[in-house]
Amino acid sequence: MTIRVALCGGAELASAAEVLGLIAVEAARADIALVDLRDAVALSRAATLAPELPRVVVLGDEQIALASALGVPNRSVARSCEPAVLGPLIASTLPPARRGSTRSILVTSARGGAGRSLLVANLARRLALLRSTLCLDLSADGTLGWWLGAATGSWSDLEALTDELTAEHLGVVATEAAPGLRLVGGPPYGPTVRLAQSAFRAALELSELVLVDGPILADERARRLVPSVDRVIVMSYDDPISIAALASADVPEKAWLIASQSTATSLTGRDVFRALPRAEGTISAATSRPAALGGPLGKAYDELAEIIAIDAT
Repeated sequence: MTIRVALCGGAELASAAEVLGLIAVEAARADIALVDLRDAVALSRAATLAPELPRVVVLGDEQIALASALGVPNRSVARSCEPAVLGPLIASTLPPARRGSTRSILVTSARGGAGRSLLVANLARRLALLRSTLCLDLSADGTLGWWLGAATGSWSDLEALTDELTAEHLGVVATEAAPGLRLVGGPPYGPTVRLAQSAFRAALELSELVLVDGPILADERARRLVPSVDRVIVMSYDDPISIAALASADVPEKAWLIASQSTATSLTGRDVFRALPRAEGTISAATSRPAALGGPLGKAYDELAEIIAIDAT
């Protein structure tokens, strides 16, 4: 679940929000506000927040009376900016709500070579016909760009902007692969953890759907993005090495498990959400001119894209 937060505080509060996987946005688009009452500037900004916006406040001894006068309930009061302190308070303060529509998807796997980039490229081509779609290539090996027929800039172009990266910056470096479809990131190496998170936050501001071609689950960039995305897709072959890697991986409980080049209905005791059939001939034929795949594999991609499109409504 993606939680959007209005931050009224300094670097300590922003760091805690990043650790918790919260997306910093303008107050008008926020689900909740985090306010550091110890900060005079933050207090002034908090005064402009809509009264109905839920909030968690951080205070010291001097601000206890102020919090009481403002009617802040005890369940929403923290005495530090530690993520372990703020997390439970945020969970209890947010009002019950329907699950929001899916806007971001991380495609990952327990080991390399499971067909992640091919899946992302084919989902992107289909979904971009319905909604503006942006792909982030965190693996940065050039495979995603190749399948989309797009030459991209490298992540090094954005390194200097890691802490100030905006949707406008991302829009400048993004490559248009097709109408409604853009791609960010490419060789020779992937982004840092901080740049990956900054790019993801900016991407949500730039497009309706964000597809992340991620590294393997054990990679810190994938681990840090898992709490922030709306949906995680984990791909795996059914060979013994892939099964062993999947069994030892920290697979998110609600992830969609995709069996690649397989007819398996379960892997390592987990139900398979969808199985993608073996299609060496179709893939080989597409290498001469990258395009959305057809045949049985293309049909499987169609079905998965339709499910995501419904999930995004």
